Order: sequence, then C-alpha cells, then structure tokens
Amino acid sequence: MEGISVDQLTYRVLHDMNEKLGELMSGDCIFINSGLIPPLDEELRVVIEDIWEEKKGAHLIVMLETNGGYMETVERLVSVMRTHYKKVSFVIPNYAYSAGTILALSGDNIYMDYYSVLGPIDPQYREAGGSGVGYLAKYNELIDQINKSGSDAKAQIAYLVKNFEPTQLFSIEQAIKHGITLVTEWLPKYKFKNWNETKTNKKKVSLAMKKERAEEIATILGNAEKWHSHGRGISMEELSGSEIKLEIDDFGKNDELNYSIRNYHGLCVDYYTNKSGYQGYIHSIQGVRRVL
Repeated sequence: MEGISVDQLTYRVLHDMNEKLGELMSGDCIFINSGLIPPLDEELRVVIEDIWEEKKGAHLIVMLETNGGYMETVERLVSVMRTHYKKVSFVIPNYAYSAGTILALSGDNIYMDYYSVLGPIDPQYREAGGSGVGYLAKYNELIDQINKSGSDAKAQIAYLVKNFEPTQLFSIEQAIKHGITLVTEWLPKYKFKNWNETKTNKKKVSLAMKKERAEEIATILGNAEKWHSHGRGISMEELSGSEIKLEIDDFGKNDELNYSIRNYHGLCVDYYTNKSGYQGYIHSIQGVRRVL
C-alpha cells in the first residue's frame, strides 16, 4: 500500500480550507495570486466556467494578491466574473496594487484587515518599464523645468528627446483614463448599488451622485503626487477615512473568518509561491491552475 504524499496532503488541506471559506462567506471561493496579465484572463475563464457549471452559485469570493497589471486584462477578468455571478466579493489578506485596486473596486464588497493594503491606480506599461503614472509624471516635470528655464535647460531637453516617445505618452494617458473610466463605471454599478441615501442628512442618492463620487475616488487614487510611489500601500483606515470614504468590511473583527482567510492565504503562498516557485496561479475547490 502506497503512503500519502506531502503533495496529496497539502492538496486535501487546501481543498478543505477553500470549501470552509466558501461556507463562511456563502459563496464559491477562488484565490488569484498573479500579475494581471495574459493569460490570466483565459485561465480564469476555464476555472470559473467549471466551478459555475458544477455549483450554479450566485456569489463569487475572490481572494486576491497582485502587484497589478494591465487594464485590458482587468476588464476581461471582470467580464468573466460578472457573466456567471450576480455578486462578487474581494478579500485582500495582504496587498492588491495598481490595476489590482481597480479589480477590487469592481466588487460588491471588499474585505480587508488592518494589515491589508490596496494601491494607487497606476497602470503598468510595458515600454515604460513599469509605472505609467511615474513615466507621465517625469515627463511633465521635465516639461515644467524646460518652460521655466528655456534654453538653459539643455540637459533636460536632451534627456527628453532621447527617452520619451509621443506614442508611449499617448498610450499611457489613455491607460490612465481607461482606469478612471472603469472605476467610475463599476463603483456605481456594484459597490454603490445599495447606497440610496446619504448618512448625514439622509438625502436621496441619485445615479449622478454615485458617478460623481466614483470619479472623485478614482482621481484621488490616481494622484501620483499624493501617493508618491507605485507600490505605496493604502490601508483600510485610509480607504474608509474622511477623504476616500469607501465602505470596507473588516474581516479581522470576525475571529472565525479571520482564522480561515489567514490560514488559507498563508498555506497557498507558502506552498505554491515559496516552495513550488509558481509566479502566478488560481486556486479553487478543484485544485490549482498555474498561470505563470
């Protein structure tokens, strides 16, 4: 008789942890730990279609950990999720930066604790080598120096001519606008759908007010000068504070839910990321699907 392997034991424990979290939150649970780049969208479609075909659920719980990625990929991920599920909740045990923040803002609910962070809305751009907002901010800084110094700014002019391409700048500007457009569309449609009156004076909330508030949030989160860094973490306290005013569910206040989330997240990261070397994967009740 062949004995059980460590791999088999880990698969079984993670299956049970996934199932338990789904029961606690009344939905189907997946864990996305990956950059938001192709082929994640294709892999997610397969995972979601298989789970939904088996369970026909209405609520998808997405545990998310990501450094970000591309707006086009985020848009396709949301399309896959919303085609099959009426309600989508995001759980952030650790971090979801950049385009990951935009993905989380497409949810009906966002669960974080004191340690969790989202990030500034800053689309990654291949040719710019990472941060689109950072690339655009540096361009604007050089233009400002040239305008102030004129012909004395020879070094800045030379650098500008050598390093900045008009087509790249245009693409980055469009990606930033795309991100703001998605947040402005998704917040009123999903996160704000049950926001019917203001808390202070009980004034009826119109769709126009929801869109205006969503645009304000997108603008704040996309302000590179405010956050200073592509990888700057924005805590639950800041997100729910007086400026951004997002409603965040604190999973840390529920002992059983907190225990389930942290253990499921911790074992997945330790086994697949640290020990197996996966750069990107989706874990579900059906097992793991490697992305990168």
